[in-house]
Amino acid sequence: IMMMNPKTIVTNLLLLILLQISNFSTIVLSFEPIYRKDYKSEYTVDPDTVTHIIVSNELYGLKKGNVGFVCTHGPKVWRKTKPGQRYSLLRFKHSGRVRFMSTNCHIRSNRGFVNFHIFMQPDLSAHCFPSYICKYSIRKDGVYYKHENKFFPWRQFPRSTKGRSSSKVSLRNILKN
Repeated sequence: IMMMNPKTIVTNLLLLILLQISNFSTIVLSFEPIYRKDYKSEYTVDPDTVTHIIVSNELYGLKKGNVGFVCTHGPKVWRKTKPGQRYSLLRFKHSGRVRFMSTNCHIRSNRGFVNFHIFMQPDLSAHCFPSYICKYSIRKDGVYYKHENKFFPWRQFPRSTKGRSSSKVSLRNILKN
């Protein structure tokens, strides 16, 4: 009977175990699907499709229906809108390079102010199909995003303890006396 060196047996056994582990990990941790499943996405967005985020002023019938807004994407310029006017806040082009776009907007009117965040990616812009125009409506009760049924109510401006009216009243009292 031929005897093998114990060191050779241990080395061969370790190589066999190492080979089995490496083969096991490539099979288990591979990104290849084991079963092919025909999957169709609920929404599809073609490449080079442009989605527009539009804000429209719908404060009809108010004495002061003007609204001012500014967004962090693009030029930091305050824009003033009258009832019925529409502005494009964001244009998102679906390409392989840009995966998402986001911006924060601040809207003011005599009803108060609203801060909201706009996040756009191909999956979300598919909700705006077929026109690819996502619309934020400025209403009497707040800002409404139609495609996701999101509502941002007006928040009142913080008032100081010394309001404008109290200083006017005290000035009038001084002038009367």
